[in-house]
Amino acid sequence: MNKIWYLKRCGVFQGLNKQALDKIAAVAHERNVPKKQVVMSADSEDDIMYVLKKGTVRVFKLSPDGKMITLDILKDGDIFGAMSAIKGGTAGAYAETLEDSYICAIRQKDLSGIIKEMPKLAVSLIEKINQKLKEAEDRIADLMFRDVPGRIASILLKLADQFGKNSGKGVEISIKLTHQELADMVGASRETVTIVLNEFKEDKVVSVSEKYVSIVDEKRLRQWAGKETD
Repeated sequence: MNKIWYLKRCGVFQGLNKQALDKIAAVAHERNVPKKQVVMSADSEDDIMYVLKKGTVRVFKLSPDGKMITLDILKDGDIFGAMSAIKGGTAGAYAETLEDSYICAIRQKDLSGIIKEMPKLAVSLIEKINQKLKEAEDRIADLMFRDVPGRIASILLKLADQFGKNSGKGVEISIKLTHQELADMVGASRETVTIVLNEFKEDKVVSVSEKYVSIVDEKRLRQWAGKETD
C-alpha cells in the first residue's frame, strides 16, 4: 500500500483532497517499526508529530521512582508526539510499539506551512487534541475517584470501545495485554490486577483466554466502573 492510501485512512487527514494529501506525503517520513521498540523517548526532539498508520502503540511516562505509568494505548489513525501543536498530550513521554507498526513522522516546521494553506487540517488537528485532552481528564478522574476494581472496569470498557470485536464470548478486546501492562494503566500492582480479574471472571462479567479479555456482561462491568447510568 502506498503512502497516500494510509494517509487517507488516518482520521486527522480524512476529507482532504488529493493535492493536500500529496503535500503531506511529501514531508512525511515513514518506517515500519517492530514490536516492542521505543519510537519516542522523553528526551526526543520536541518538534515532531507522529501518525500511527497501522499497529498499536503504548504511550507512557516514568515516575520519579522509575515506575511505568501508561497514559494511552493508540490504534490506527492516532497521533502522538511532543510538538507544540499538540501540547498537553505526550511531552516528556515514551512511546513503544506493542505490535509491528507502520508510523510516519512529520516535523512541525513542515506541517505548519501546510496548515496555513489548509484550515480544514487545522480543525481536524484541534478536534483530535480536544479528544485526547478529554480522555486525559477522564483518566485523572478515574485515578482520583474510583477504587482499583472500578479503574480496571473503566479501562476495560475503554479498550473494548477502541479494540472490541464481537465474538461468541461477548466483546473481545483484540489487543493482548499482560496483567502488568493493565496494572501500569490503572496505577495498581500486577497482583491486585490478577485478583480483580479473577473476581470479574467468577462474577461472569469477563472471560479471559490465553490471549484476550472478553467482556461478557457490559452492564455489570459498567456498574463496577460506576457508569451504570451512562
